[in-house]
Amino acid sequence: MWFDGVSNLLGNGIGVVLASPRGQCFPFSARLGFDCTNNMAEYEAYTMGIMMALEHQVKKLKVFGDSALIIYQLHGEWETRNAKLVPYHDLIKEMIESFDVVTFHHVSREENQMADSRRSRNLISHGTNKRGARNDYSLHCEYLSNEYFDIKKYLANGEYPEGASKNSKRTLRRLSSIFFLSGTILYKRSSDMILLRCVDRTFDTHANEHALARKILRVGYYWTNMESDCYQHVRRCVKCQTYVDHINVAPFTLHSLTSPWTFSMWGIDMIGPIEPNASNGHRFILVAIDYFTKSVEAAFYPNVTRSIVVRFIKRDIICRYSLLAYIITDNGTNLNNKMMNELCK
Repeated sequence: MWFDGVSNLLGNGIGVVLASPRGQCFPFSARLGFDCTNNMAEYEAYTMGIMMALEHQVKKLKVFGDSALIIYQLHGEWETRNAKLVPYHDLIKEMIESFDVVTFHHVSREENQMADSRRSRNLISHGTNKRGARNDYSLHCEYLSNEYFDIKKYLANGEYPEGASKNSKRTLRRLSSIFFLSGTILYKRSSDMILLRCVDRTFDTHANEHALARKILRVGYYWTNMESDCYQHVRRCVKCQTYVDHINVAPFTLHSLTSPWTFSMWGIDMIGPIEPNASNGHRFILVAIDYFTKSVEAAFYPNVTRSIVVRFIKRDIICRYSLLAYIITDNGTNLNNKMMNELCK
C-alpha cells in the first residue's frame, strides 16, 4: 500500500494505492472537506488505506510512505506527542491488530509517485471520492479515436454506424480497404504495403518536459511540482532514450591543441647521476623525445651543463630534424636558463 496526503493553499487531499501481488491495483483519492495539517492529511490517507485493505480481506500488508514522521510513529520508533495525531494513532493501532503481518517502509517522494499523483489529481479536479479497480482485459496502450473506431467496427463485425447514409457507408467501405485488423490491433497499409499501426493522437509525439507541462495546463490541470513530475516522466521514456538524436558535443570545455606536425614539439629531460660511472667517466644521459613520432635522441656526458644542453639541441635536434616549435622541460637550471632563451629566440 502506498499513501500520501497534503495540505496547502489548493486544499487538503489524500491518495492511496492498494496493489496485490498479482498486479491488481486499487487506487483511491479524495479531497478533505475540513482544515487540517499536513501530518493529519498523511494519517487520513493511511487510515483510508487500512480500511480499504480490511475490505479486501488483506492479511499481510506492506506500507510505503514518504512521511518519515508517520512511518516511524506507526512503527513505534518515535513517540506520538501531538494531541491532534494521538486519536489517529490509537485508531490505526486497533485496526492493525486485524492483520497477520504489517511492515512499514519509508521511501522518497520520487518512489511514492503513485499515491502522490492520485492525491494531486484530486486536489485539482475538486471532484468527489473516486475508487476503482484495474480491468482484467488487455489494452495494448493504443486507444483508437473516433476516426478509426468506425473502420475497426466495420472490419471486425461488418457493421455501419447507426444512422449512416448510403454515401457514408460507401465512403466507409472505401476507407476500410486500406486497413487491416489483426485481433484487436488496427493497421494501415502504406503505398509499399508496409503495415502501419494506428494509434490515438495522444501517442503521436514524445514531447519534452516543458511542452508536456504546457499541454497539461491547457486542459485545465495544475499542481505545484508539475514541471518536475513531467521531467521525471520524460526521463523514464524508453523510446525517447532509444531513438532520440544524440548530441555529440563534449560534456566538458574543449582545449585548443597544436597541429600534429612531426618534430615540432620535443620533451627534454636528464637522467642521472648513474652509479657506477662508465669507463669513460660518463654518468648523465640527456634524452629528447618527439611528442608526435616518439623519436628518441640521447647522448651521454660526464656533466650536463648549460652549454652542453644548447649544443645537444643544435646538433642532435635542429641540424638533424629542422627547427622545433616547442620545448617541454621540468624547468631545471641547466634546461631553463638565459642561454636556452637566446637559443629559442
